[in-house]
Amino acid sequence: MSVLKLKNSYTRSVEIFQPLDPSGQRVTMYSCGPTVYSYAHIGNFRSFLMSDLLRRVLERNGYEVKHVMNITDVGHLTEDDVADATGEDKLQKAAREMGWDPYRLARHYEDAFVEDARHLRMKNYSGGEASAPELHPRAAGHVPEMLQAIQKLIENEYAYVDDSGQVYFDIAKFPDYGKLSGKVIDELEAGARVAVGEHKRDPRDFYLWKVDPKHLMQWDPHSEKGWDPADYERFRQLLPQGVDTRIKPGFPGWHIECSAMSRAHLGALIDIHTGGEDNIFPHHECEIAQSYGAYSTHVPGPHGAPDEGSPRNAFARYWVHGRFLLVNNKKMSKRDGTFYTVRDLLDPRAAERPDLADELEKAGFKDGKVPANVLRYALISNQYTQQMNFGVELLQQARASVERMQTRYDKLREAVGDGTNPDADETASDKVLELVTRLEEQFDNALNENLNMPNALAAVFGAINELNTMELGAAEAREALRLMESFDDVLDVLDRVARSGLITREQVQTWLDESTLSEKAAHLKHWAEAPDREQLWEMVEAGQLPKFEDLAPVEQMDGDMIELFVAIRQAARKAKDFEVADGIRDDLKIRGVQLEDTPQGFRWVLG
Repeated sequence: MSVLKLKNSYTRSVEIFQPLDPSGQRVTMYSCGPTVYSYAHIGNFRSFLMSDLLRRVLERNGYEVKHVMNITDVGHLTEDDVADATGEDKLQKAAREMGWDPYRLARHYEDAFVEDARHLRMKNYSGGEASAPELHPRAAGHVPEMLQAIQKLIENEYAYVDDSGQVYFDIAKFPDYGKLSGKVIDELEAGARVAVGEHKRDPRDFYLWKVDPKHLMQWDPHSEKGWDPADYERFRQLLPQGVDTRIKPGFPGWHIECSAMSRAHLGALIDIHTGGEDNIFPHHECEIAQSYGAYSTHVPGPHGAPDEGSPRNAFARYWVHGRFLLVNNKKMSKRDGTFYTVRDLLDPRAAERPDLADELEKAGFKDGKVPANVLRYALISNQYTQQMNFGVELLQQARASVERMQTRYDKLREAVGDGTNPDADETASDKVLELVTRLEEQFDNALNENLNMPNALAAVFGAINELNTMELGAAEAREALRLMESFDDVLDVLDRVARSGLITREQVQTWLDESTLSEKAAHLKHWAEAPDREQLWEMVEAGQLPKFEDLAPVEQMDGDMIELFVAIRQAARKAKDFEVADGIRDDLKIRGVQLEDTPQGFRWVLG
């Protein structure tokens, strides 16, 4: 297998990936997540999906990845294109306009973001990871760690407190400032909107802690005022001597947040930091400066890199940034009607975008809705290091591509059958085995060459084209099906849930026999990571068949879940509880499952 290479923004060159872990197995990755003051737009999600794609490729290369993506719910100001951003806190501004408490607004838009992320099949919001707070840290819950870093910066003389009790980072103390973005420190004017001497020593300095009595989210560093009790207790543990007495009640700056949260959940040094290209300056530039000033972070450069592996004054070894997304070759614009959130495209009429729904309907999208897997495909389909031009034509192309993949996949699954085919145990032909090996290697080589998606997709459709010319037996179809699923482990755009099947009476009996339930639990181990199935799995593992009422939390149906419904129905029939048995059948209908009793067993179709 080829070696993974990534474009490192720090050196502006493609480098061989080498993890910091001495065993070469673990990878730590931090991604700048959403600021939850509104619905995330598709430009945001292009960056988030680039991180998702990178994580999947890392895992495909055998690495164990710990991926943290933060939630910014305080401190991100409206004019954030300069290091010392000015204006109003984005979240507070939105809360004021809606008449909501900022915490309520943050949770509302965070929930919306998580829903969008799940629709787009982001791995860090699936399974057990979805409910792991340490993988989705909120800025407002990490003020103790931020104040700890700020205090360190003051003690190390990389920061100072002004007359109003605010804290600024002293840019002059860190000559490497600008190395990530390529900006020359003496030419930087970021922050020059605030005159020297008014608050700051240097117009380029940026704030770490801001004092604004009008801000609704406030923390007093010298008392319990404004604190969540648990956070305050942690603050006292981290800083038993307290912080500099000159610091006044206020709130953290945007830049200090990610430095503190990354360190809290991934450690002092990390392998990869991702984000959009708009994060390079000033946000990530400031993160590097803060982390070095507080903790003297030195991350080794990869061997063979332009600086021959010499230490870098940063805390991430690789900085990976996705380019901007344009719409019709221009920046997204609400005025022009080219600003799209994920929910705008998934259901335009529900999002009060009827004109968009009409446009999509004319383009062939049923009810004017873009399927989530089509949108995912569109947003990951080109090279992340190039700008993407988004439009209806791209969505049409993405839909056609997904449909081609799905059609080939469904035919292969049909050819494989249920395993009872007498040819199923035969060995696939050398021709098919060679095709599978060659195209999978081509796919991997493209991904490892800096996530070259156009070349990776060329391998996918090259495989489909060749398979379409072949007569495949069951054994050969099984190999080809594995290839398609291997592709989809990265792309994640296929509907891999079987739409019909036969459940034999022998299969049902394994649910009703306590001695075989443990085997069922082993087969369904993955249920333990699904929020709607975790309790069911625990019951089966304990040798207990769930009851009808236990099935209420189930969200999605598949063959295994339908089998459990049928087993519980049969148990009710045996107990002559026909009311429950009929209730299960009715519930299956509501869930889109048609069930037919046959001499061979129970045939089902998922509509």
